[in-house]
Amino acid sequence: MKLLLIEPSNRYTGLKSKFHVPPLALGVLASLVPPDWEVEILIEPKDNIHYDAEVDLVGITAATNNVKRGYQIADEFRARGKKVLMGGIHPTLMPEEALSHCDAVCIGEAESVFGTILEDFEKGILKKTYKQRDYFDLSLYNTPRRDLIALHRSFFFDVGTVETSRGCPYDCDFCTVSSIHGRKIRHRPLENLIPEIESIHNRIIFFIDDNIISNIDHAKKFCRELIPLKKRWTGQASISIAKDRELIKLASDSGCFGLIIGLESVVKEGFEKYNKSVKSMHELKETIKILKDNGIGVLATMVFGHDFDTTDTMQESLENLLELELTTASLGILVPYPGTKLAERLKSEGRVLTDNWDYYDINNLVFKPKNFTCEEFIEEMRSLRENYFSFRSICSRTFNYRGNSLWIAFGLNLAMRKHNKINSLLDFEKGEEETSAEAFAY
Repeated sequence: MKLLLIEPSNRYTGLKSKFHVPPLALGVLASLVPPDWEVEILIEPKDNIHYDAEVDLVGITAATNNVKRGYQIADEFRARGKKVLMGGIHPTLMPEEALSHCDAVCIGEAESVFGTILEDFEKGILKKTYKQRDYFDLSLYNTPRRDLIALHRSFFFDVGTVETSRGCPYDCDFCTVSSIHGRKIRHRPLENLIPEIESIHNRIIFFIDDNIISNIDHAKKFCRELIPLKKRWTGQASISIAKDRELIKLASDSGCFGLIIGLESVVKEGFEKYNKSVKSMHELKETIKILKDNGIGVLATMVFGHDFDTTDTMQESLENLLELELTTASLGILVPYPGTKLAERLKSEGRVLTDNWDYYDINNLVFKPKNFTCEEFIEEMRSLRENYFSFRSICSRTFNYRGNSLWIAFGLNLAMRKHNKINSLLDFEKGEEETSAEAFAY
């Protein structure tokens, strides 16, 4: 039997072209395949798909903004008589939609049901849906088959991905993480995790956890275990890390040179909405300084389009972001992903403009803002990004960077600048999808 595992591309690959973060999900699934099966992994756009290839079962993982491409791939294989299984965030949240393009859907975390799926396929009794009964016990986590994923290293970034935990205790209205992985944090045992990290030959490790410091005591123990490995690493963390000086020092000593931190907003209304542990610009500035003083840069993720956003708050956001002297920031548009509270509310208010999933990413406006016309909001975003990613601003951020990864910081800013050029202004209200690639160009 041969299994072909595919991750589809989406329309926006600018950032990936500079900073290659190898996907992990399909490598994890491949590690669960019985030895009498042959398995191959294809990652678009790097790998080409040959629909007439000799395969028995095709597995496709998809998020929302690449699911339409996933459906296209599934339809092509099914037209040739192949059985197709789909999983991932979007099929999990919208299984009935996915089933119109595939033979079976895996709902939720796949590890606990994947063996059953393969057994049923071999017996010719493949069911339409397979759903986890309980969240997967991470003590049973297999080392992913990284040997099956082609690495395309760049000058700036050579990274290997590792997962150490799942789950998120927060329940942000725009996020799907707690819906997929639950609100209880689960950690992999260090005796299973550390040897895997040690075996990775990439220069940098990226921990894909939603919050690498979700449990402070566990995070400190983990950092102590990392120190002898002499790895350099980055990952996602909450701003609350700055409340614990010992943890910051341990993170730095263990090789942490940067963190992705979800600030979401840097104005008063945003601090109140997201109930962050840091509740003012003064406190946030001090927090960023503590991290920088320990050689840890910060990539802040920002979201715009909230009901509290106005022309004034967006101008204030730009001024505050420049004042913070971050390593860089992701300046995204709010996305009402299916299955979120945000999507439910905006739909009930008649403000969602399209269900064309191709446009569901942080570079497109797919709903009516409260305090702007669509055109006004797009112009505000264009101005915000143009100013934040000007060469003058990039050079100021980069050469004030206190860590030992200046060239990574510079390369990351250039990649973010390029990525933030790729946007569209969609005239859904007129029944058209009129793409204007130059809408945010600068």
